[in-house]
Amino acid sequence: MRSPISFFILFLIVALAAAGIYQRYEKHKRYENISRFDYFSKDSIDYNYYDQGALHTYLENCQSLTDIAKSLWLKDGIDVLATKEAYGEAQSRINRYHRLLRYTQVLEEKLVQSQDMKDQGLTNEDIKIILDKDITIGAVENEKDKMAAYDYLKGKNVSSGSKPNEIWELQKLLNANDYNLTINGIYDAATDSALLDFQKENNIYPSHSCDDVTLRKLAE
Repeated sequence: MRSPISFFILFLIVALAAAGIYQRYEKHKRYENISRFDYFSKDSIDYNYYDQGALHTYLENCQSLTDIAKSLWLKDGIDVLATKEAYGEAQSRINRYHRLLRYTQVLEEKLVQSQDMKDQGLTNEDIKIILDKDITIGAVENEKDKMAAYDYLKGKNVSSGSKPNEIWELQKLLNANDYNLTINGIYDAATDSALLDFQKENNIYPSHSCDDVTLRKLAE
């Protein structure tokens, strides 16, 4: 007949074996579906995006999101896709995951938009203008004209004594800012009035000349 100590030892062995089996089962369960935490970059993004630094950040963030989610699941049993509250260090990692996710989704949206615009025939230069200035595709040519005029007139201080071609570009810039001038290369009363009105509306000294401060504002 076995002694109580023998039964206790046998029970302890069985319990430890069962605990070990259960731990291996739980570990297997955690690894079994771990691929659901993979954050893959979208196939529809622009891999030739004009800002390659932003593209690299996006790709690195995809890997970081995957690593954080898997770490939380394997170490803490936390499904970050379904849980937003925990304790201590785990909560810090959950918060970091969701901050990084929001930022990554913003980058992703821009990268997808960029590829969509390239499919419509736009260039990196066009896309940079559209996304930086938050304008429509239809407005991009107008913005390019404004940028070209800015580069041409910079430092020239266009006024009544300027060359006709410089006045011409100034008139185009004023019209791009909702004035309705006849573009004729002549610094007439209508051109001077429009320039003064623009300067006053934008809190710029009304100098009767388009200095670089006024020019920058006109080209925005």
